[in-house]
Amino acid sequence: MDLSTWFRQLIQSSTDSFLWTVEQFPQERYYLSPRPNRWPIARILYHLLYYEKWIALPSMQQWLDGSLPIVGSMEEDAVREEEAWHAGQGHDMATMITNFRTLRAEQLELLTQFNEHDWQQTRQSIWGTVSLKWVMTKTYQHTLEHTDEVLRAYLWWK
Repeated sequence: MDLSTWFRQLIQSSTDSFLWTVEQFPQERYYLSPRPNRWPIARILYHLLYYEKWIALPSMQQWLDGSLPIVGSMEEDAVREEEAWHAGQGHDMATMITNFRTLRAEQLELLTQFNEHDWQQTRQSIWGTVSLKWVMTKTYQHTLEHTDEVLRAYLWWK
């Protein structure tokens, strides 16, 4: 199986699915919590955007140039993300959607640069020592997880 082609399909499909799901919401609900202790749709998109920019894309790049993403532990990263969200900048939905598409396009381009050997090679990461295949599987899973969360909110928000 050609993993570059496979992951290009998965990443493109999950991008389209997530954004389609977000677009099902009326704009007046983007910043409202659908249920107690749940993030608003805008916060979920911000989270995905943050993850793509600071973890997913840099993690992919380390298979090409060897440099580790500049992040601490997952807990430290979660605190930085939460602080950035509460700083209140960059929360416009249209801008976040455009930026998410741009980051995913960069990932899709990077996927064309990997050879068969790269997929099984392991590197140190925020998750420990993992393969490129693992990193891309995590990115795909993470998108599906939040697509499911947004879709559930859409279907059951009354």
